[in-house]
Amino acid sequence: MSPKPAPIRRLRPLIAIFGACGLPFAAMANDGSFAGSVTSAFETIVIDATKAAAQAKAAAQNAMGSGKKKRKSRSNQEKAAEDPIVSEIELPVRKPRPVYGKAPEQPAAPPPAAAPTEKAAAPAPAKPAGKSAIAADPKAEPAPKAAEPAKKPNPNEWPAEDVELARARCTQLLKGLDVVTVPEPPMRKGDCGAHAPVRLISIGKSPEVSVSPPAVVSCDMVVALHKWITEDIQPLAKRHLGAEVIKMESMSDYSCRMAYGRVGNKLSEHGKANALDIRGFMTRKGKTAEVLAGWGPNRRDIAREIVATKLAAEKAAAAKAAAEKSAAEAAAQAEAVAAGKPIPRATLVEGLPKETDKTNPLAKQAALHLGGPEADPGAGKNAKNKKSADKKRRKQRRGELDPAIQAALPAERAPARDNTARFLYAAHDSACKIFGTTLGPEANEAHRNHFHVDMAPRKFKKICR
Repeated sequence: MSPKPAPIRRLRPLIAIFGACGLPFAAMANDGSFAGSVTSAFETIVIDATKAAAQAKAAAQNAMGSGKKKRKSRSNQEKAAEDPIVSEIELPVRKPRPVYGKAPEQPAAPPPAAAPTEKAAAPAPAKPAGKSAIAADPKAEPAPKAAEPAKKPNPNEWPAEDVELARARCTQLLKGLDVVTVPEPPMRKGDCGAHAPVRLISIGKSPEVSVSPPAVVSCDMVVALHKWITEDIQPLAKRHLGAEVIKMESMSDYSCRMAYGRVGNKLSEHGKANALDIRGFMTRKGKTAEVLAGWGPNRRDIAREIVATKLAAEKAAAAKAAAEKSAAEAAAQAEAVAAGKPIPRATLVEGLPKETDKTNPLAKQAALHLGGPEADPGAGKNAKNKKSADKKRRKQRRGELDPAIQAALPAERAPARDNTARFLYAAHDSACKIFGTTLGPEANEAHRNHFHVDMAPRKFKKICR
């Protein structure tokens, strides 16, 4: 049952009063003028009340259906302002739908109702479209913002997300290891650098092996070095040196450079803080095992010795042949003199030393005396020597050897000459099983004085030289 309109409820007491007073006035009146006036007035009040109730009902229905259909006429607030009866009715207000994850917007305050007798204001002149028009109309959608240009990555900085992931991984790798490390800030220079490098101070416990000087390496390198020192180096030191190692001497750690002797300028593992060069070790008793002094002759040294011995033998044989030839010529001349035959005589040119004979100082003077070209002292000599030295240096960088030395290389390295060499041989061989690359004195001249170990990933087989 729908509630009665508000105007009828207000007029019910008035109707009851007039109904109660109508009978006495009708009986007391002698003429019909007074009764007619009262009756007409009552009818007017009833008609007005009915009309007001109908208007209120129509206004309430329009207010309830305003949320579903948009009206092209004026708003309910304006109609309520024009009709004083309808303005007293409280119209329902539709609540905004809540948006999850976002604070609900506050509804805008309705504009003040205009007075019934006030005329509609003239429309304001149209404003040009732009920021002012958007600000004037709160319902208008804001213009889309221009897309900001993407920032170029800094070649000298790593992304913050990658750095955090690398640090978390490093923490997990070093957890539970007997190592002393100091975190270093991320470093990058083009392709060089590391996300989460550390400075390695020492490895192991009882005894503790100090790294001198402390090396900047990756956490993967720390894990590999810890395994090598604790599982291989210490047992080998006890066996061959008679005491445990307490110090490892480092030569080179992080360095932004290209790989030694590589074609195409490939980045070295030193440029990724993923490699370490080791000079030697020292035991608890003070005995040292340095790679340069303790390794002994390598295969290249043996090959050079073989080649030098061969050249010396060939030179001795040539000198012996020349002496035998001279003795034979002298005997032939003596026989010719004894027999009275003329001695064969060489010409002037044949008797002088050749210009190319550098061991005879008279060679140049003989050439000038015979009208030969006067050579500029040192002309072409320095340039030739420099060219030869550069060529030799390039070959050494690539690890190339002279063909004679390459042919004389022995298949195996020389036997260890003492306990220090035995320790270094065994340390090198054990490193080949852990690291991706292990280089020592047998690799080339650049590694004659140290071990190079790194964690370069290898597809098929690790490099061990």
